[in-house]
Amino acid sequence: MAVVSSQLSVVINHQSTVNSQQSTVNSQQSTANSQQSTVNSQQFPLPIHNMRICFIGDSFVNGTCDPKCLGWTGRICAAACGQGHDITYYNLGIRGETSADIETRWFNEVSRRLPHYGDGRIVFSFGVNDTYRENEKNRIEVEKSIENARCILSSAQEIFPVLMVGPPPVIDADRTRRIANLSEQFSQVCNELNVPYLDVCTPLQNSDIWHKELTENDVSHPRAAGYAELAKIVHNWDGWKAWFKNINISDQETVTLFRAVGKKEMELIKESDFLAFPPRLSFQPTFYPVLHKAYAIQIARDWNTRDAASGYFGYVTRFRVATEFLKKYPVQNVGSSIHQEYWIPAEELAQFNQNIVGKIEIFAEYQP
Repeated sequence: MAVVSSQLSVVINHQSTVNSQQSTVNSQQSTANSQQSTVNSQQFPLPIHNMRICFIGDSFVNGTCDPKCLGWTGRICAAACGQGHDITYYNLGIRGETSADIETRWFNEVSRRLPHYGDGRIVFSFGVNDTYRENEKNRIEVEKSIENARCILSSAQEIFPVLMVGPPPVIDADRTRRIANLSEQFSQVCNELNVPYLDVCTPLQNSDIWHKELTENDVSHPRAAGYAELAKIVHNWDGWKAWFKNINISDQETVTLFRAVGKKEMELIKESDFLAFPPRLSFQPTFYPVLHKAYAIQIARDWNTRDAASGYFGYVTRFRVATEFLKKYPVQNVGSSIHQEYWIPAEELAQFNQNIVGKIEIFAEYQP
């Protein structure tokens, strides 16, 4: 343990000399946590690009009656992950909800799950419950359904990329005609707003699997095979596939790096729309991105949270940099195997920022 403590001491001394930032930390506990984090990062390598998707809708979005608890949303996300994409997806389907219910809740749901610094997306799918007949009229009249859809989509597309998947058919023929009509109206709204729309009512009406699944279940919802059929339609849709073009950058093209920053530096990063790190101060001749998240966590958690200049906040940022650009900078080891970093001269930071691929992400946040 003396060797480990000595290595950590070297790291702390190194950071103090350069940034006037480091003070003594609990070496044994910090190093143990860092080593465990290193093990975890080796077992689960960090993805190249993370996309966060909110699926908002009704019971069909929820996947009601699917014994595998995947629905169509889980299946298309699993397929995308299988192709090498990294997705954080949120199933926000609520059984029985109408367009009016979704119009009321969607913004609060999304704002809690899609941070402005990340790659957030929204997929809406609703309408079947609007067509349910109560007292000889629809729960939500067609004109109101259209108004709700327009309000939802026009507001959402101002914040994030949006897709809409239309309502699927049921066994009841009269209700399915109402669903088909509503789907056509939704399609027109989406066309006016330039929101990609997928009609699933038409192809599913011609699907023997879909009809069999509904007939053998509750005449409204399918089971696993039916959701797989719907998932196949969405998975092969150009609107969905377009979200995954030109973002799956290989490890050979970029390097994922980390940096611990305090409160003030984070404010400046936010001002850049998470595209750049701020210039160094006069007494900071070098910029130090690190290669291991455990190292960045160690600094943010054990030093930034104790430092007044950092506002007693420690943020771990994660970002990707073009590999070709980094070739001219040797990797510097300043302690144990996790304490690796690049030394970027302050005058070359602007060029470094230009070679960041995508946005800077907040990976973790620490405070006393």
